[in-house]
Amino acid sequence: MRADRLIMMTLLLQTEGRLTAKELAKRLEVSERTIYRDIDALSAAGIPVYAEPGNGGGISLPPEYRTRADDLTSSEVQALFVQHASQTMEQLGIGSSFRSGLLKIMNALPTRHKVDAEWIRDRVFLDTEAWRPRDPQVDFLQLVQQAVWEQRAALLVYQSKDGALFEARVEPHGLVAKGGIWFMVASVGAEVGESEVNRRMLPFRLTRIQSFTLLEERFDRQTEFDLVQFWRKWVERFQSTYFMPEG
Repeated sequence: MRADRLIMMTLLLQTEGRLTAKELAKRLEVSERTIYRDIDALSAAGIPVYAEPGNGGGISLPPEYRTRADDLTSSEVQALFVQHASQTMEQLGIGSSFRSGLLKIMNALPTRHKVDAEWIRDRVFLDTEAWRPRDPQVDFLQLVQQAVWEQRAALLVYQSKDGALFEARVEPHGLVAKGGIWFMVASVGAEVGESEVNRRMLPFRLTRIQSFTLLEERFDRQTEFDLVQFWRKWVERFQSTYFMPEG
């Protein structure tokens, strides 16, 4: 819907600063011509968006411009306050921060939107944890998280699905929790000794990590790496390999 796209464009410009029409078109999955029409629509609505032509130019908002809590729609408020299991955030150590952040948003909402928030919290609960959690204790989660946060390389000993052990130098780029199971996504160093996996980005199930040693060495995170995109493609390949289609 166009209204949703206009909101997304405003939030992108607000959080990321100046973006080109090409960048916005890619992010919003529309043509550049559509982006320019949307800019006209935002301007007509009173949002101070402007475009600068030429090299170094782009589309931006004034630095002081901020959307307000009362600009949120009812459906956006309801989406924010859907209740869900918080075990994943607790494991990351950010459960209390998440709850306090939602509380601050709630306090900033106009009265009419507080009703929407309470309404959805009383009616929908998303339990994203597995029915029978197989990873009740992830020994190396905090160390892996530190490696991701600080962009530090590490040495690990890993047990593959068939039980074989191997050592590797890894550069952790992200963490993924799927159905209560944690994975580290990391690029694999040359020490693995297998040329076909060198410098590849691979997922590692945390409960199969036998040891994990942080190194003092820092690495430059691959700027083009998109964690969500990588994970979706990997899951698609995994499912096509190990799950037979119905029919």
